[in-house]
Amino acid sequence: MRNSLTLSYLLLFNLFVGAACSKTAKQQIVEELPANGNTNYYVDALNGDDKNNGRSKNSPWKTLYNVNIRTYKPGDSILLKSGSVWESRLVLKGSGVENAPVVLSSYGEGAKPHIMGNGKVNQVILLDNVDYWKINNLEISNKTNVIGNRTGILIQALQPGEKKHFHITNNYIHDIMGDYSFEMKGKNTGGIGIIGGPDTKIDNILIENNEIGNINRVGIFTNLTDAKKATRGNRPITNLIIRNNKIHHCAGDGVIVRYAYRPVISHNIAYENHNAPENLVDHGVALWCRSTDEALFEYNEVYNTRGSMDGQAFDADLDSYRTIVQYNYSYNNEGGFMLIYGSSSEAIVRYNISVNDGKKGNHIFDFPVWTNPRGSGIFHNNTIILAEGSSPVIADEALESARFYNNIFHNAGNGKLVVKSGGRTALFNNNAYWGYHITDLTEANPIINNPLIIAPLTINAGINNTSNFKLDGNSPLLNKGIRVKNIEQQNYWLPDEGLKDFAGKTIVNYNFMGAFAD
Repeated sequence: MRNSLTLSYLLLFNLFVGAACSKTAKQQIVEELPANGNTNYYVDALNGDDKNNGRSKNSPWKTLYNVNIRTYKPGDSILLKSGSVWESRLVLKGSGVENAPVVLSSYGEGAKPHIMGNGKVNQVILLDNVDYWKINNLEISNKTNVIGNRTGILIQALQPGEKKHFHITNNYIHDIMGDYSFEMKGKNTGGIGIIGGPDTKIDNILIENNEIGNINRVGIFTNLTDAKKATRGNRPITNLIIRNNKIHHCAGDGVIVRYAYRPVISHNIAYENHNAPENLVDHGVALWCRSTDEALFEYNEVYNTRGSMDGQAFDADLDSYRTIVQYNYSYNNEGGFMLIYGSSSEAIVRYNISVNDGKKGNHIFDFPVWTNPRGSGIFHNNTIILAEGSSPVIADEALESARFYNNIFHNAGNGKLVVKSGGRTALFNNNAYWGYHITDLTEANPIINNPLIIAPLTINAGINNTSNFKLDGNSPLLNKGIRVKNIEQQNYWLPDEGLKDFAGKTIVNYNFMGAFAD
């Protein structure tokens, strides 16, 4: 009997050991991983081994397989070896918490670790229904010749509830082949995307210090699968900051912000966007918003946006409420400086410099005639310069809902001031004109003198290299401005007309024209 029992125990032991040994090495690694968070995991494509535990630089994993099969805990970090290259994707699971996010980053010296989709995956990095993540110091591409539903990094939160804290910084995202379509299947493809569901709130998104280039179709976008509830006063995307990015050579748009409350799009450089043939991408703008409340675009440098179908630097599009566009430097954008589309309302556009915009679109500020209602806003203290040989209209099809004050319109080309809509146009008061015939304009206090801008036709790259657009000390426009808030008491919803001019000089009084106080 004892021998029989012993034999039975031996058989059971062998079965157990055999079952354990039949598991793959990768399955054994999963069982060995700690579950309490605050752990670093290392991956080295050259010197790693998937049989390692991945928990030190001396025992890194080799492939991204072990990254994808783990659910991460607060404080965990996934660190990819600099100089490594993978043809793969990451589908990241698990969430961090306040003050202990999950981090995906690099370690070691050399080139950013590069994850290549090579057209074989839809998203190179997917965060689906998780929160508290940081992604930085990576190179991401998804290059192919075939269009598709592709994105470099996609944050997807389709389930009801709130998701928080997505920081995407210092990455190089390039050669993403999405879809050229003007419909959502195209506009939801590109470099970095955030897509929520009908009952999702997404808070605390920082997209900073990234380079995003050679993208089809959009550099950065936010969207919802169903936006019926995302009405004015109830925008579900909050604390969104898009800052200090270089966004270029996007087939369609550089940035599209939708359904956000007080998003900030600042200090970005956007150039050569909407650069695909217009038969592939009908319309595109460098930086724009739709269905937002109080979006702020400031201190951006935007140039060489292509095309005549849109092609502007900025756009306050449908249902954009109280958009602010200020302290931006815009030049050589073929479609113009700004589109104010349809139900866009109560925009404030101030202290911007626009030089040689509108060469193909033939307008600086465009208010499309086929929309009802027509876009509204207050446009003041901007410096608008038309170069030789250009002929854009300043205000195209605007109505009285658009009002212009204290602007300098310097025309070295053949541009007109307005194209009227049914005999109506915007209201103008106390603007300066040079090189125009203003017989078709009713202007309350026109100033028709050479403004003596220091070097109006010189375009220097860099938003800090704009002092040549200041007024000479002998300019007849000095101290000729009027207080906009005094006139627009019921409509000027910002607390003041601005505390600084374009150069950052503190404004002592508001008696100045254009973007500079002197």
